[in-house]
Amino acid sequence: MKDKILLFGGTTEGRELSNYLRSEDIPHAVSVATQYGEEILRENGEDSLIVGRKNAEDIEKLIAKDSYNIVVDATHPFATIASGEIKKACENAGVTYLRLSRNTGTNASGSAYILYVDSLDKALEVLREENGNILLLTGSKELNKICESIDDISRIYARVLPNEDSISKCTAAGLSGKQIIAMQGPFSKTMNKALFEEVHASVILTKESGKTGGLDEKLEAAVECNIKAVVIKNPESKNEAEDCYDLEGIIGEISRIIGIENPDLKAQYALTESSSLNKNTIVLAGVGPGDPEYFTLELNDALERADIIFGAKTVISRLEKNDCPKVPVYRGEEIHEYLKAHPEFKCPVVAYSGDISLCSGASSSTEFFAEHGYDLHRIVGISSVTLFAKKLGLHLENVRIVSAHGRECNVLGTIRGEEELIILPSGVEHAAEICRGILNEAFLWGDNSRNRYVIKIGYKLGSENEQIIEILDEADLDSLEGLEKGKCLLYIRDKKAADSSVIKGLSDDEIIRGKVPMTKEEIRALSMRKLALTKKAILYDVGAGTGSISLEAALTAPGIKVYSIEKKDEAVSLLKENKEKFALSNMEIVKGEAPLALTELHAPTHAFIGGSSGNMREILDAVFEKNEYARIVINCVTLETFSEVIQILEELKGRVRDISADIIQVQVTRFKKAGNYHLSDALNPVYIITLQKERS
Repeated sequence: MKDKILLFGGTTEGRELSNYLRSEDIPHAVSVATQYGEEILRENGEDSLIVGRKNAEDIEKLIAKDSYNIVVDATHPFATIASGEIKKACENAGVTYLRLSRNTGTNASGSAYILYVDSLDKALEVLREENGNILLLTGSKELNKICESIDDISRIYARVLPNEDSISKCTAAGLSGKQIIAMQGPFSKTMNKALFEEVHASVILTKESGKTGGLDEKLEAAVECNIKAVVIKNPESKNEAEDCYDLEGIIGEISRIIGIENPDLKAQYALTESSSLNKNTIVLAGVGPGDPEYFTLELNDALERADIIFGAKTVISRLEKNDCPKVPVYRGEEIHEYLKAHPEFKCPVVAYSGDISLCSGASSSTEFFAEHGYDLHRIVGISSVTLFAKKLGLHLENVRIVSAHGRECNVLGTIRGEEELIILPSGVEHAAEICRGILNEAFLWGDNSRNRYVIKIGYKLGSENEQIIEILDEADLDSLEGLEKGKCLLYIRDKKAADSSVIKGLSDDEIIRGKVPMTKEEIRALSMRKLALTKKAILYDVGAGTGSISLEAALTAPGIKVYSIEKKDEAVSLLKENKEKFALSNMEIVKGEAPLALTELHAPTHAFIGGSSGNMREILDAVFEKNEYARIVINCVTLETFSEVIQILEELKGRVRDISADIIQVQVTRFKKAGNYHLSDALNPVYIITLQKERS
């Protein structure tokens, strides 16, 4: 077959046509402007691709080099410059030019209330002849020109996006107060009618933006309200003589030119509808730290193709240059339901702040859309962490990154022992709270915070209001009070972290003691080893006493949750003092007697029993009832308690299958200096019993 087709554009319609050309084995190549367009087409099965932006001269050389005789222009409807270059090249090369056009028309076009014009200037001529109020639905870009053309601007109302840039353009054009309607679309016919009636509009001005731009809903509302609608035409619909075709028309024209028998175009077209292209597709994109200058080329390309954009209000407000509908939702379930109710949207983009691969809500959405059969494309962005590292001259391979944004996180516990850390807090107030905790802990341990820590806050990074704030002491925290709510990051460097022990044990002298019994240091070391706590363990410390086991467990890893159960008032007071001394947010004191005090607590993964008050059997039953695989360590000092545990263990073996017991007896002797001699000081022997049901 001598005919060869060059197809321009990675639009939805262009991809559908490439599917058809492949299915019919028609020689062709697809030219796209960006690597993102290339990726989408490759995922769709297209392998004959040309990548890069081209002017008329480049296109003419390409046509001659590879002997194309038909060129199909499937670029975006408003990409008039690109279309002009393609058409010029075809005229110079003497080859057939076909335009694959998106249908941006409307079902209401036959109404006498609707007037289509070729340009904004033509629209202004019409508006100057109209009496009554004018409602502008064309965005904020041309507001100044429109308002300068109307003698009485008090009758002009403008619906614009609810962001600072749009509103400032309104005020610059002379609009104020109720004339400015800042709302986020898309809008239903009912909402449009309500607005038209509220402002007593006599005429509306809009663009021929098609279904995805809500044109039908605007025009139907105008007709029902008996008001005129002036519509600025899609650039492609201005020249009625131009050879523009929909997809079915293009297939028919190509078939006619190259001589393919094609009696049933709809049957052929069904090939594309059953292809992977028409599987639900969605793009999850990171928009970076804020300013559009940090948008990646891949992101800009995706936004240009999008027919609807989802995201949090603060994120989509940055995308005012995109004219497609924007919906302020970002959870996968809500977006899925919206797209089910609006199947006309084929190129949805979900925008997320920062980089979707780092501490982003996109992680749960990725999982959701994958489970629901979407063809998923992820676009990473420039993260605020990367920008912060650049500002501070950091090397991220040396820095631990932790998100405390909107989640429970033991921040102070995470900081301990880390040389360099970047924390993503929930906001400025949360950042101040974390800084205050660090400074207080340094004070409690007798450290000068200036000598030990480097603390810096990156505020509104990537925006015109960005600041880097250094925190040296409490006085510096006062400067945070005047800041508006906004995203910030914390950088913390602990100059002494390298000197801290990797084993998080405490000496007896570090713990505040009273007359309450305490598990001694050497016994704690063995008991902690037997507990074998995991990173996300939930530990019951039953009969916590001074809290020596609770303290060591809480210090072991920031993700461990410790419940310190104690019934005696004096011991509870000591627990509170020790918790405050070590600044342990992951240690919770529960006043009461076990097993009753365990009732409302989360199920444990581990339990330590240092004192049972005669309730050993009931405590073990309660723990195993909550989690049959809980690992339990018991310390016994008296033979009576040890005998009771052995008896209970025999009973448990009859009720709990595959339970194993590890029993050791430990006797520790310390030596104290007395004059010129060291005398032995023997501690009580202790039985350490470990129980756990074996997993099959």
